[in-house]
Amino acid sequence: MFLENAERYEIAPRTPDLREEMRTAIENLEEALGDDIQTDRVNSSLSLINQKISEKAQALALEHSDAPARLDLRHLSVVADTRVGPVPLNEMGGGQNWLGYHLATMLSLHEWFTDHDRPVPQILIFDQPSQVYFPADYKGTALQPFQESDRTALLRVYQTIADTINASNGSLQVIAMEHADLEQPVFNSAVIQRWRDGQGALVPADWFTP
Repeated sequence: MFLENAERYEIAPRTPDLREEMRTAIENLEEALGDDIQTDRVNSSLSLINQKISEKAQALALEHSDAPARLDLRHLSVVADTRVGPVPLNEMGGGQNWLGYHLATMLSLHEWFTDHDRPVPQILIFDQPSQVYFPADYKGTALQPFQESDRTALLRVYQTIADTINASNGSLQVIAMEHADLEQPVFNSAVIQRWRDGQGALVPADWFTP
């Protein structure tokens, strides 16, 4: 019986020694995840994102848009690299510039996420981009407070949003809850519902009325 069992074990196939193969695989992974390679990948991605931010800043006609713009990860801000030196967002004047650079950055990030199939929800929500163009104490619904230059600037905002959506082939969805109501097709054709005169509110009345 012992000899029969010994013979059976002797001819059984041996499990291959994979230790050396596993060591090689681990070394390859460590090399691929090395600090230098990761830094290069981040810098490469940022370069592409910064290019998109600069393009959108020009489309929005923002201050310093003639200079390259970049996302500063260390300070979580946007910087324009002008001829006289870097100008961070907090040194740029006016709500239009703050709105515009935030918008350009968010759209550029999500455009990159979409292009590279990153696991980030492909949706952005903006609440009243036109707010920076209204007087602080304005309570109405009409657009009389708009100067023509402000109307043109707001139209650029929605044109830039539309261009970004089109560039993603519709993969990116943008929802804007807006106070203004522009007649141009780039805005008007995208309107899903209007809440004025008690109709089509974002939150239906029967949700909160007894």
